[in-house]
Amino acid sequence: MPPLPSPFDQIDLFSCVLGAGACAVVAILVLLAGHSRTQRRHLILSLRLERLQDESRAQEAEVQRLRLERDQLARECREMDAENASLQTACRAMQQQVDERETLLAEARQQIEQDFQFLAGRIISEKGEQLNKQHASALTLLLRPFHEQLLEFKRKIEETYDRDARDRVSMLKEIEHLKRLNQQISAEAANLTQALRGSNKLQGQWGEMVLSRLLEASGLRNGKEFAVQVHCTTSDGTAYQPDAVVYLPENRTVIIDAKVSLKAFVDAHNAPADDLREQKIKLHLDSIKRQISLLSSKEYHLLSDLGALDFVLLFIPVEGAFQLAVEREPEILISAMQKKVILASPSTLLAVLRTIHHLWRLDEQNRNSLVIAKQAGSLYDKFVGFVEAFEDVGFRLNQAQQAWHTARNRLTAGQGNLIARTEALKHLGVQASKELPDSLKHRSSFSGETS
Repeated sequence: MPPLPSPFDQIDLFSCVLGAGACAVVAILVLLAGHSRTQRRHLILSLRLERLQDESRAQEAEVQRLRLERDQLARECREMDAENASLQTACRAMQQQVDERETLLAEARQQIEQDFQFLAGRIISEKGEQLNKQHASALTLLLRPFHEQLLEFKRKIEETYDRDARDRVSMLKEIEHLKRLNQQISAEAANLTQALRGSNKLQGQWGEMVLSRLLEASGLRNGKEFAVQVHCTTSDGTAYQPDAVVYLPENRTVIIDAKVSLKAFVDAHNAPADDLREQKIKLHLDSIKRQISLLSSKEYHLLSDLGALDFVLLFIPVEGAFQLAVEREPEILISAMQKKVILASPSTLLAVLRTIHHLWRLDEQNRNSLVIAKQAGSLYDKFVGFVEAFEDVGFRLNQAQQAWHTARNRLTAGQGNLIARTEALKHLGVQASKELPDSLKHRSSFSGETS
């Protein structure tokens, strides 16, 4: 196909035509100036004809050029149609390949997901069983002391209740025994009083001896729950020496005095006549009242070292002497109490001492109960701490599992993941003696292609 004329060639042709026209115009003007009007007309027509001929030739040349350009464009169109048909054929073939590849990728993705889910499930199941076994073993070890302490706590409580029940039964038996013992002591005391009626000092010593025997018989321990002949001094230097001091829980004490004269009682018992007997009984009551007033004036409760209660026990070592005073003048008990003095016979004093002994037992049991309760509270706090730690272990395990998934995704997922990059190094010629698992390489390849 001949080459088409260029735009520059067209411009040159047009310029030539314009130049010729200009020259013709100049010539016409010159001729017009020197010829006649007819000649000028003929010349004008000739020039017009020539100009038209030039224009016709130029138009024919332009038509020829356009025909050539049309033929060139037709040939190019035919070539482009052929190329388009070829490209459409290639595109259909490529689309078919893409569809086949997407099908293969979908099948590979499904297979990889199934393999990974199976592998992850197996790993989680194995790890879960292992953790359950470890947690069960650790829980058993941690709870064993708690179980043992609970059993010990139960045993101590049962022992406490059993001991308390036995103590109550034993107390009833001891009260009966002490009652019989008191009757025997009273009988012996009456006989001994007969022998000691002439000496107030001996009577006082004998009363202190009876008091000591009652203290020991009640179960109280000398030096622990009671003491005899305790020396005390007030803030102003006054010295006191009570016959016995019985200690109570919470650092309190009870003062007992046994200095009671029994001479008038013995005389009343042996009086041959009623009027003489009445006189001796009155002397006996007066003797007890004097001792009440004497004890009331001592104010043992003001001794800060003893911590005594605000009353004193006046011990009458002979049951009959006590009974006689109460029968003849019942208000003597109330009068004595108003002076913070309580009269006590061997039987009533023994009951008081046994009650004090029982208070000590209860105090000991209460202290043990407080210790047990404190240990139980500490044990409960430790158990709560263990439960909180156990919950924290579960939280940490969940965090570890999430961190494992994150690390695995960074290893295998995304474009430029670590496995894909290390495999690329191997393809570049890096020497290695080991191979990565196929499942990881497939997953890495799949993630890199789909990213």
